[in-house]
Amino acid sequence: MGEEMKKKLVSILLCAAMGVTALAGCGNSSGAGAASEPAAAVQEESKTEEDSTQATESQESAPAEDAGVDGGGETLNVMCHSSWRTEEANAVFDYVAEKCNVKFEFEEVPEGGSGNELIFAKMQSGEVPDILWWQGAKTSATEIGEDLFMELSGGWTQDYNASILESPNQTYNGRLICAPFGDVTVFGMCYNKQVFADNKIAVPQTWEEFLAACETLKAAGVTPMYISGTTDNEWTLQIIPIDARLKQESTVPGSISSLNSHEKLWADMEYMQLTFERMKEMKDQGYIQDTFLSDSYADAQEALLTGTAAMYPQATWIYAELTKLAESEEELDNIGFFPIPATDAADSIAYTETPTGFVIPAGGKKADLAAQIVGELVSKEAMTEYYKLHQGIPAVNGVEVELSSIPADVSALMEAGKTNTLPNTLYSTPSMASDVQAMLAGDKTPEEVLAGYDTDWDTYAKEAGNPDWGY
Repeated sequence: MGEEMKKKLVSILLCAAMGVTALAGCGNSSGAGAASEPAAAVQEESKTEEDSTQATESQESAPAEDAGVDGGGETLNVMCHSSWRTEEANAVFDYVAEKCNVKFEFEEVPEGGSGNELIFAKMQSGEVPDILWWQGAKTSATEIGEDLFMELSGGWTQDYNASILESPNQTYNGRLICAPFGDVTVFGMCYNKQVFADNKIAVPQTWEEFLAACETLKAAGVTPMYISGTTDNEWTLQIIPIDARLKQESTVPGSISSLNSHEKLWADMEYMQLTFERMKEMKDQGYIQDTFLSDSYADAQEALLTGTAAMYPQATWIYAELTKLAESEEELDNIGFFPIPATDAADSIAYTETPTGFVIPAGGKKADLAAQIVGELVSKEAMTEYYKLHQGIPAVNGVEVELSSIPADVSALMEAGKTNTLPNTLYSTPSMASDVQAMLAGDKTPEEVLAGYDTDWDTYAKEAGNPDWGY
């Protein structure tokens, strides 16, 4: 990747990634709530010299905005998945701890269903953490309870575009309940560039080209696409189906709206059905390793770096893990990224999602302080510390990063208009990971996986008393 692709102001890229809804926010460089430049100019022209002098004196006497919160030495409990405690995340917590005179105590839970069940149990028992670092607004609201979390606000929101703050990961039912922490995430296919070059394979643009590449790789003795399906790693099996929702909407506009209104079922979504059939075909044709049910997320990273496997469907958060494992910059830069191919090249775009982040349990004993500290954790100043140690596409405005490897490829996709967001889906599908695992093992059909989606949504609709479902 040439130097022209490096040192990009990523808020510009984010505008391209987030689609039409982002345009108003991206046009405002100071974030939500700032006055427009024309209005500000008119006000400036109407000032008298005396008014200007008074304004200047007032600004000079005002306290500095970055003075921060004084936590008085309090300790805040943070519950999160253990793998989320990365070097760059720890740097942010250390920065805020020193700046705001607080201490953080972490309660780490495992990945996957077992960790989620522990979080649910804690929340339901009233043993709530001060800060829950988890899955975002919609998931927290629908799977735990919207009323259990505080609505957030503060000066930190000015450094985020409306397209971020109003996204399903941050806002639910008009309430901002999750402060975004980290990167804009893009779902797609990671690949080993050298393996592709050695086998004279170009990045596939259609599913037919993708299958041809897999056949070439299999004949060469390379695992075409690695799958990590062992227990507590089944969450990785969701990447292709989540991406397929965008392609379903792209091929049949209005699909998500029809699901949200219960006019149609997930079982009616033809591209989703096709996606599960294709995943099953990949396994049946030997394009996935036989040991996938015992192979982990960590195993996948090693296989990708060493070239044992050519491809691995994953999201851009994997880059942080690869930086720890790669033995050299060359090995890391050898890993690229492209959209999971669709039937037609025009639909081969990559699903983009805003970050998850921090939610504040309303029942916490230090909820008010926790909300203020969360504002500090996601501030532009704190996130600058984050990106000193990390490459990615920041959700916050005004932070520059140098891009290479997967982030550089994602940047190029954004600039080319090959990424997009998805309309908000009304409910979650917690059965997805385990059902896809069962499908690949031969214990469920693609039709049964989609039936599980509909069962999940019916459960949520019943709990919510949704009249569209007849409740």
